[in-house]
Amino acid sequence: MKPNDGYGSGKTSRREFIALSFISLAGLVPGKSGAEPGSATEQGDAYYADAEYKFRTSARLEMLPGKSLPEKVSNAKRYGFDGISLPGRYLKDYLDELEKVYYDLPLPLISLSLGYEGTLLSPDRKVREKCHKSMIDLFDLCNLLKIKSLNMVPVFSEDHPANTENDELDKLLVSQLFEICEEAGKRNVFLLLEAVNRYETKYITRISRAVDICRKVNHENLGVTADFYHMMLEELSIAESIRSAGSLIMHVHVAENTRVEPGPGLLDFKPGFSELRKLGYTGFFEIECRDLSGDPEIVYPASIKYLKKIWNSA
Repeated sequence: MKPNDGYGSGKTSRREFIALSFISLAGLVPGKSGAEPGSATEQGDAYYADAEYKFRTSARLEMLPGKSLPEKVSNAKRYGFDGISLPGRYLKDYLDELEKVYYDLPLPLISLSLGYEGTLLSPDRKVREKCHKSMIDLFDLCNLLKIKSLNMVPVFSEDHPANTENDELDKLLVSQLFEICEEAGKRNVFLLLEAVNRYETKYITRISRAVDICRKVNHENLGVTADFYHMMLEELSIAESIRSAGSLIMHVHVAENTRVEPGPGLLDFKPGFSELRKLGYTGFFEIECRDLSGDPEIVYPASIKYLKKIWNSA
């Protein structure tokens, strides 16, 4: 599914829908912070401010069992997760409910992936401008929800500009990202580039390419998401790729070679975890699977335990 699926029809555009949600969410904010002491929103800031790092995992909202958003998040906490990662492409499915239950959630919201309209690499200037504006809307939403990062894949295969070389696309992307990151910075949000495998994009498939873009833009609110599943398919050495990216890695996705939860498959996480420890990585590990190998009541706690064991021994 493309990031903008589900928003092209109907009377309310995605931009209008999110804008209306901002009004509702802003109305919930009591005083300056909008959070009661000890609430999940306050915990979210504390998680990023901890001086002593504790291995932390986040769960993808759409992969959690439960009939309601509170039930899903409560299940995540019971399984041992420390936070929730939101899928931007499904915002319209849950944002109304999130407005009502946000301050009662038992876990903080950690990251948002995708959700913007179109691509910054479209040959059509109007499409690029629309994408730019939709990203600012998402930064606003992240700021309201105390989400620290927005994850971006610059362009998926189906939207790849025809007859355009990568160096041309690099120049086009770099020319826009500094201004976009300035807007992210005003809202205390980081924009993170994610390299995905060749079956999903024809553009940035390796972390080194994302790192190169970050260094050209040179903005403190721009970084990289390291995804072990995609790295397994594209990198000759996951550990070396992580080492080369260094402190630009601000978020990590983990899943097995079959894209189920870490543990039952073939992927060796230890070399990559070892490099992350050497780099002093203190972010979250998002279990970004597309399927589960069994009952979530069993496999999620087992996966978290498995990852913690590898991290502690790396």
